[in-house]
Amino acid sequence: MNKHNIFFPLNSTKKIIILLQDPVTWLGPMYEEDIVFSDNKNTILLTNGPIYYNMQQLENFLQKTLINNLKLDKSISSDIGYLCNEYSYNESGFTLHTFPSGYVGWIGYQYHTWEAASNDTRYITWLYNDSCGNIIFEITPFYPYMYCEPEEEPNYIPYHEWIKTYKPYLTTILPIEIAQQWLDQAQYIIKNIQNNEETWQKTKIY
Repeated sequence: MNKHNIFFPLNSTKKIIILLQDPVTWLGPMYEEDIVFSDNKNTILLTNGPIYYNMQQLENFLQKTLINNLKLDKSISSDIGYLCNEYSYNESGFTLHTFPSGYVGWIGYQYHTWEAASNDTRYITWLYNDSCGNIIFEITPFYPYMYCEPEEEPNYIPYHEWIKTYKPYLTTILPIEIAQQWLDQAQYIIKNIQNNEETWQKTKIY
């Protein structure tokens, strides 16, 4: 395993890993690497793209859930990942929400933290508070051929067949102390990137 990887442990066997090729002190705002989830048996892709943006996303969701400010909407009465697939396949009959950007979509998207596709799989990461105030960390599969042409996908499976075998990849309570550790680490990475960018801008020769 790369010596620069950064770990967000959930417990002794399960963890989020940022697969870094360089030390965090070298990272800039546009530095991109994969973020994965590993349970010592399997590893799945959670998100990719700029580390800076993905850490800001994680920071935002953790800050809200740590103060019980991201309660699951009452309209989400069954598994959030299942409902996300159903909404994406057929948008009728779902509670909608207007987001700060002006986008109007399913209210469940306000708990959508990360998403990424790899080969014939796609996973969404969610963070929210349940009715008891617990922080819920959930990873769910998303139908990988939702936006594809069937004839272009050699392993294509129709949605109505795929959804029959749907189940969450992981649903667990995220202990407050672990959530705080994750938040501290995300903020450490964000701060390093901001400091790096500030230093580079000061030494930039025009």
